[in-house]
Amino acid sequence: MCNLVMACPNPAVIFWGPELNLIYNEAYIPIAGAKHPAMLGAPPWVSFEEAWDDFEPFLRNCEETGCGAMVENMLLFLNRGAGLQEEFYCSFSFTPILEDDKIVGWHEVVFETTKQMITERRISTLLNLSEKLFASITLKNFWEQTLEGLQSNPQDICFAVLYSVSDLAGENQQGGPEKSSSRRYELEGSIGVPEGHPAISTRLDVALGKDCYMRYFRTAAESHEPLFLSVQDGTLPEALVQGIESRAWNEPCESVAVCAIRPTTGHASTRDTALGFLVLGLNHHRPYDEEYRTFVQLLNRQLTTYLASVLLLEEETRRGRTVAEQAALDQQKIEEQLQLRTRELEQSELQLQHFADAIPIGIFILEFTPDNMGGSYRYRNEKWFEMMGDSRENTPSWNSPLWQQMHDEDVENVQVCWKKLMEEKTEQSFEFRIPRRGAECTWILCVHAFSVVTDDGWLRSIVGSVTDITTIKWAEGIQKRKMEDAIEAKRQQENFIDVTSHEMRNPLSAIMISADDIIASLRGLDRTSKDFELVVESSIDAASTVLHCAQHQKRIVDDILTISKLDSGLFSINPIEVQPVALIQDLSKMFAGEYNAAGITQMTIVEDSYKALAVDWVLLDSSRLTQILINLITNSIKFTQYQPAREIQIRVGASKEKPAMSPEGIQYLDFRMNREDLTQRREWGDGEELYLHFSVADTGCGLTVDEKKLLFMRFSQAPRTMVHYGGSGLGLFICRELTELQGGSIGVDSESGKGSTFAFYVKTRRLLPRSAELPTRAAHQSQDLTALQQLQNIEQTFEQPLMPRKDQLAPSPFSHQATTRPSSPSPTVTTTNTTNSTNSVPPSVPFAPRPPFDCLIVEDNKVNQQVMSKGLVKLGHTVFVANHGAEALDFLRTTRHWRGNASDAQNLSVVLMDIEMPVMDGLTCVREIRRLEREGDIADRIRVIAITANARVEQVNTAKHAGMDDVVSKPFRVAELIASIERLVDAKEPRVEAVEVKEAD
Repeated sequence: MCNLVMACPNPAVIFWGPELNLIYNEAYIPIAGAKHPAMLGAPPWVSFEEAWDDFEPFLRNCEETGCGAMVENMLLFLNRGAGLQEEFYCSFSFTPILEDDKIVGWHEVVFETTKQMITERRISTLLNLSEKLFASITLKNFWEQTLEGLQSNPQDICFAVLYSVSDLAGENQQGGPEKSSSRRYELEGSIGVPEGHPAISTRLDVALGKDCYMRYFRTAAESHEPLFLSVQDGTLPEALVQGIESRAWNEPCESVAVCAIRPTTGHASTRDTALGFLVLGLNHHRPYDEEYRTFVQLLNRQLTTYLASVLLLEEETRRGRTVAEQAALDQQKIEEQLQLRTRELEQSELQLQHFADAIPIGIFILEFTPDNMGGSYRYRNEKWFEMMGDSRENTPSWNSPLWQQMHDEDVENVQVCWKKLMEEKTEQSFEFRIPRRGAECTWILCVHAFSVVTDDGWLRSIVGSVTDITTIKWAEGIQKRKMEDAIEAKRQQENFIDVTSHEMRNPLSAIMISADDIIASLRGLDRTSKDFELVVESSIDAASTVLHCAQHQKRIVDDILTISKLDSGLFSINPIEVQPVALIQDLSKMFAGEYNAAGITQMTIVEDSYKALAVDWVLLDSSRLTQILINLITNSIKFTQYQPAREIQIRVGASKEKPAMSPEGIQYLDFRMNREDLTQRREWGDGEELYLHFSVADTGCGLTVDEKKLLFMRFSQAPRTMVHYGGSGLGLFICRELTELQGGSIGVDSESGKGSTFAFYVKTRRLLPRSAELPTRAAHQSQDLTALQQLQNIEQTFEQPLMPRKDQLAPSPFSHQATTRPSSPSPTVTTTNTTNSTNSVPPSVPFAPRPPFDCLIVEDNKVNQQVMSKGLVKLGHTVFVANHGAEALDFLRTTRHWRGNASDAQNLSVVLMDIEMPVMDGLTCVREIRRLEREGDIADRIRVIAITANARVEQVNTAKHAGMDDVVSKPFRVAELIASIERLVDAKEPRVEAVEVKEAD
């Protein structure tokens, strides 16, 4: 028998022996609930103590009769571990187990019907409520029918309290759910609540501060879902349900649901407004689960739907009463207005004709009939005849007389437009000229000509207007000439800037290299000589001043050039693959000498937001980003180096959304104009859009409120009283322009005496790195930084003196002078980082000594030849000099690179070529070199660096397009030139320095 029970797929149990010990299968476990497995083998009056009183009479009756039974939908209250005596319905068969004609046990197969019974009961409630509400015709009747419909389900609705809005037509009608707490509510009725109970509070109770359900109405209205309140979780005061018993089982109710009743359709003032609230007492014997919640939601939805119908019916009833009254008044007014309009129309037609004759625009109407498809004029005003030179006697078609009056060059165009008017029926506008006496013409514009067609589609008339635009054409001619003059003036201004820049920058290389030579020579002076210290100190100070002034002049020129390009709209943003953190690392190394000289501690911090987004490679214009950072860092050094505390902190972060302020809380400036989002261009790819945040904070002198107002404006700089500072006043203005060009903005937070923080962001796109591309990307980024590093190397000049050798000059058949290699190798060049900062970027690994280069200088300026040659020779390099491009080509024919020459012929590492030279300029020469390479006359790739004072981007691009490998702009220092040469020589074998950044904790 036990096997039969265990194999049964339905819940089955055996009551065995006189104690009726329980033996049940696995399918019976959900019925046992938390009592399993303790009830296995226990008698039923112990296991089902709470339901035994209901089950025992049935069991004893079966024992007395000795017969089994079939019971359907028996109600029991079981405690299955849910914390309540659950309402439980089941159908079961009860069969005796016989042994020797005696009943030794009972076999029971159980089918739980709880869900079916409760669902049927709730559906019946909804149907009954629907029938009641369907008959509602007024709002008052709607509330009454609601309460009557809820009477039928005492099990799931232990009690109900219904409130309505008492001032629906008053001033609060415009309020939404948020205004429901300030409304006045009227009690419409209740079910199962004793009279005087707090659950049926009045407005007086609310005023006295008594507990009531009204204080929950605002929350229920805002949630748009039934609000569940319970005594057990503390959301429902016990006083609001105390004394209220379930209508079905006379037991206390401990939870309620508050429903906001709002119409789903209707007037805009009531559509989103709760017009009533229903408080439902919930069944204590059922959990408020998803099924119970759905029942309450459906009930509430039914109320809101029928409420909308009632409101619409009331509105239509009110409207219907006024329609008949209004119709009679309208009929009378229409008759009066018809007479008035008839008189007005007659007067209006006469006025319109007078107006058409008076306006300064020609008007014509050309009518067509089946007999006259050429058309004849129906109306032409006086201005038409004045402008066209036509006469009133000209009533035939447009074609013959008007074409004869037009300028011959305009006839064809006007005939094409006229044909479209007649055949395609499309609106047309066109210009033409009417010749006058002399060489002048009157310009006429047909502003608007359109076709009027009949219902069957044939052309009825053409209506148009013409105006004299001779003065406009004259003004356009003047404007065109002014524009051409302005373009020419702009071109001349740019030429002036180019020439001025060239003339200012060209001699600065000689100044700077000569100053290096003075410093190096004086450091080698015999210390035993008389007045040694005085001479050295004076000479070094003078040379330092020359370098400082030259560098200062160069920065001013660069700023002016940048502003010129910004004003001309020629400043381009060119995205390349960049690692932002690596870029900041290189910047830190670039400024290491200045940090050390000024005793500044520098920290680079990577924000958590940057690490959280896992930013690595991105697309951005590294040169523009570096220009911003260099401007800000340079300012920080300038204003911090004389302070007691000298610290500079650089931070980098990232976000996916466009920021309104920086992570430090700095408000970014508003955009001054709408700009194109450059990241949407094709060259930016389709990677994820990111916003990179940067900030440079220092402990400098700070800014006052008035000084901050001048920031980011042209030619605004530090106050004149600060003798240590200076500059063009363009740096921060350029920073703002560059950030906005890159889809970002900049801001500042500063307090006088406490330092400044400049923060900005730029828009980028994420780029997933591919291992094969990483050296190329690193090389791009390094080249951009090296080009800008030319601004930062003044102090390092004094740390690495360049000592000349006296035996290095020798004649050359191709130049006025040439130098040979010394026996000693060139000195090792190292970069020193900040020494007193534990969080700063560590210094780079120094390069090993390398062999000297064989350099050909192609330069027509003798001073520049001598100074550049002397600087390179002192570094141990071999130098040859040519006066122009033709001599350079002659020298190339003697080197080992020329086809047919011996392998031990003269080697050539690089050509340093000026652009503007007599006989053959630099661009022509490099083009000839590249042609010889293509034809095979030159066996190897000749590396050529342009040495020029032309610093504009267009000029640099022209040089590279001609065949230059790199461009070094004057002025420059020998060390900078060597760095450019090394990049070209190392291009096939790039070297990568190991650097790390201290990240934020």
